[in-house]
Amino acid sequence: MLSLKALLHKTSSFKSLITLFITSHLVSLLMMIFTFPEINNQIGTKAFDLQPFGYTLLEANSIINNLNDKTTAMYLFPQLSFFDLLYPILLALFLSSFLFRLMNITKSNNRVSSILLIPPFLAMMFDYFENLCIILMITKSLVPSENFVLLSSIFTILKGVLTSFSWISISYYSIKWFWKKLNKNDT
Repeated sequence: MLSLKALLHKTSSFKSLITLFITSHLVSLLMMIFTFPEINNQIGTKAFDLQPFGYTLLEANSIINNLNDKTTAMYLFPQLSFFDLLYPILLALFLSSFLFRLMNITKSNNRVSSILLIPPFLAMMFDYFENLCIILMITKSLVPSENFVLLSSIFTILKGVLTSFSWISISYYSIKWFWKKLNKNDT
């Protein structure tokens, strides 16, 4: 936890937070403008990564069967092996650093609140696991089984749940900071 706190101390300055926010959201914007529309159009539904409630074996097979060589190549690069390699780490650093900064300014530095710094990185790990599963499926390196698709789908769901939880934590500490600031001005 000390090395994580040391990293977050370095990345929680206002300038670092702005940089992390802009870069992570720029990568997200590039995915949403360039790769996902073409992938989604080709497969006739949302890509694996964009299904927050997961997907079934039937849905996975439909996605895989609707991919042509060009779209598969785009899904592999730049989507999975560039954009979706950068985005999870940038977002995890932003969310955790922002939360770290909010905890510091609200004087909420205790062991329990420190645990909240970990979910963004867990979301990042599940995103990478999800990407690996997607790569195996779309390259047809394995025939998707019900269990494999369930595992991949769980990674997708956990990625979304943990990211949402992190944003909720940021909202909570933002309100706490605002409330303290408001009460300080009243006295």
